[in-house]
Amino acid sequence: MIYPELALSIEEPAYLSYLMAPEEKQGQFGRYLEVEEMMMTSEVPPPENSPVRTAVAAAAESHDTERTIDHSYYLVAKVLYELFVNEIFPEDSSLAEGVTTATAAATEEPAPKRAKSSHLLSQRAKGGKGIFDKADLPFQIPSIVRMHQLGIPASLCLMMENLLALRREDGQSSDDTYKSLRDVAEDLHLLLLDPDRFVFDNEVQSTENMKLRYRKEKLYGRDKEETLITDAFCRVSRGKSEAFFISGFSGCGKSMLVNTLRARVNAVGGYVIKHKFDSLSQERSLSGVISAVNQLCLMLKDRNTHPKIALLANKLRDEFGADIGLLARIVKNVKVLSPEFVSPAAAEEAGGGDKMNARSVGFTLSRFMRLVSSLKHPVMWAEDTALDVIHTFLSDTMGSCMFFVGTYRDNEVHADHAVFDLMKKLESSHVPTNKVSLTGLDREDLNTMISDALCLYPRICKSLSEVVMQKTKGNHPFFVLEFIKSLKDRDLLKYNFHQKRWVWDEGTIRAEDITDNVLQLLSSEMNGLSDNAQLMLKVMACFGTKTCESVIGYLVDSAEYSAVRDGLKKAVSDGFIKRNSEGTFNFVHDKVREAAYNLIPESDRKQFHYNLGRVLHSVCEGKDVGDTILLIATQINHGEEFILKDNELCLPIVKLNMAAGKMAIDSCRHKTAYSYLEVASSLLPNDHWESYYVISLRLSFMMASAANSSCKYDEAEIILQRILKEARCTKDNLPSYLLLSQIFQAQGKVADAYGTCSSILTQLGETIPDSVDPEVVGAMIPETLRKYDEVYCDDWLGKKMEDYTLRYVIRFYNTYKCHKLPFSPKLPTS
Repeated sequence: MIYPELALSIEEPAYLSYLMAPEEKQGQFGRYLEVEEMMMTSEVPPPENSPVRTAVAAAAESHDTERTIDHSYYLVAKVLYELFVNEIFPEDSSLAEGVTTATAAATEEPAPKRAKSSHLLSQRAKGGKGIFDKADLPFQIPSIVRMHQLGIPASLCLMMENLLALRREDGQSSDDTYKSLRDVAEDLHLLLLDPDRFVFDNEVQSTENMKLRYRKEKLYGRDKEETLITDAFCRVSRGKSEAFFISGFSGCGKSMLVNTLRARVNAVGGYVIKHKFDSLSQERSLSGVISAVNQLCLMLKDRNTHPKIALLANKLRDEFGADIGLLARIVKNVKVLSPEFVSPAAAEEAGGGDKMNARSVGFTLSRFMRLVSSLKHPVMWAEDTALDVIHTFLSDTMGSCMFFVGTYRDNEVHADHAVFDLMKKLESSHVPTNKVSLTGLDREDLNTMISDALCLYPRICKSLSEVVMQKTKGNHPFFVLEFIKSLKDRDLLKYNFHQKRWVWDEGTIRAEDITDNVLQLLSSEMNGLSDNAQLMLKVMACFGTKTCESVIGYLVDSAEYSAVRDGLKKAVSDGFIKRNSEGTFNFVHDKVREAAYNLIPESDRKQFHYNLGRVLHSVCEGKDVGDTILLIATQINHGEEFILKDNELCLPIVKLNMAAGKMAIDSCRHKTAYSYLEVASSLLPNDHWESYYVISLRLSFMMASAANSSCKYDEAEIILQRILKEARCTKDNLPSYLLLSQIFQAQGKVADAYGTCSSILTQLGETIPDSVDPEVVGAMIPETLRKYDEVYCDDWLGKKMEDYTLRYVIRFYNTYKCHKLPFSPKLPTS
């Protein structure tokens, strides 16, 4: 390969042996070659009459007398041929008369298998479909024809073509020919380091089965940002909380940048929790936090031993004490850490519901995170929007160890968005905060992406990359990939089965009027799908970012949507939808969901949502469908105008929304709950307090509770005053009076809160003296404590007070003592 001659020993690395077929291991047949570039160059040309100069000249004359071949490329080609074909390089010009000899030789038993497709292609060479002849190949060079017919990988055949591509005397060459030996070395390294992509040929029989091989897990052009986020997490893993915000347009790789940390977090014993807000969701704060914390509970159980879980459960009991029921109601999955924790229903019965508002929930979650996150087990939290409660977590100085990563689209948020408010709060609390902005790809990164997708050498793809850069303006990775797919769908990018590579006409693509809008590209592709696949995409787009498999099952049971499962298979196979390990189906990207939703004409969307909800409601009626009831109510509520046209539908839909509101309240999604209950209220007739008294009472109180928990105190007070006016008896007013006194207390209206409690206790027959003797009360306390000691706690636990009124009397007294004490007795030290 070199001049002057030099002894060179080539050894195959031991780690490559597992890639060999058994018969190759016996013969120790090497398939890889790696030579230092400095050893492949020569400043001094071969002597005039040397064998090298003679062979080069003879080869040039036999192929094209008007062109010359660089002797260095020629020698590399010769060595590669003899290594992989295991035959002498055909330098005799008599072979150039045709391909007859090479074709005949191909019918013999080929050399040991060199690639996954070698056996298949050798069978074709024996006379099967796909035999290569002169017309199949771009170069009628015997060595290349022979390699093709023996099934040598197409990438090596292409390398030979480029090495032996004859150069014109004017020095010009085609785009595919090598410009330097450095290019040869880079291609050889690709063959060595990624054989699955650049060596083994795709075994497909038609263009329908031929797909672009995207690297879905690879992050292109983000080396700097990946280093920054890794360094930030390394600081967090040393025991401090930190925040990292990533901005950029849709499709720029924000989620992939976050995912690069997953392996590192898991390696140090940390936990990654992630929540992405649904654009159709009513809730933007606590629901996302609670969902993520529920994920964390399952991770804690799955990744820890029983002793460690028991230790954590004891810490939670010590931290929360009597409030453990409140935690269990907020974070339902906390019960997986200990079956002894109070269930959500029991917590509510014990009074936990009285404490459920945005502030108390945030504080409770903060206490929980402080216990489960530590130096040994840091928590990485990935969100696509900022939340107020995150500030509480990160600014906690009592032991939290959390890395928060928030992503947002800077072209879709305004200066007053909550994400910027959170950044200011974190900075004022001295929480380290990093910000990066992702932009489009540069030419080199874009070319690498296309090279990976086409399984072609990067230098070959440059002409296509230039066109794509021109058409997409170097836009974000997702858009670039969709653009390439659109070229394939329009046959502007084709797979050549004889050359076993993708081919294109640069001029034709430049001349085509191809949209630079990713939504139009996706919509155009979706319009070519079957009716079943389009229906499935529309349905999933209505549901939001994800759909549970159980919901698909409910739809299949209906006549209208019985074919959606077949459509789902097509949507998954075409890459629009992916299935997750937890049994849900997600769109691969937000833009895909947006394009799918655009398949429904805007004028028909309300009707489509409504019909979808009605079908689900009829299929699921009478069944315990869990959270699916929220989905059903959401779909039906889009068509409120259609409900009002049928009076018989109003009451069932009212009850559906009340059930959805109750479930949302139980999971602390108070804003979502209020929206369901508001729809239910709007469907009731004007005289509903007379015609539907029980429903009106319950519905109004639920609305007041949801408004209070969302810190909308004015709305809650208005609703409660209406209840107090319409209620038929004092008993029906008790919950409203209690909630009203708590609202006054939350607003700092101590006098109003005290007056409310005092008034209702008087109505219930309780005598509250205007003044008392502190000495008398002081004497009563020891006597009360003595009687208390005579009763075992086990006699009280698990029992429910049957007297409804008395239960509220105790609650009012409990609230009353928080508002005002007319005296301050000196309690005994015991």
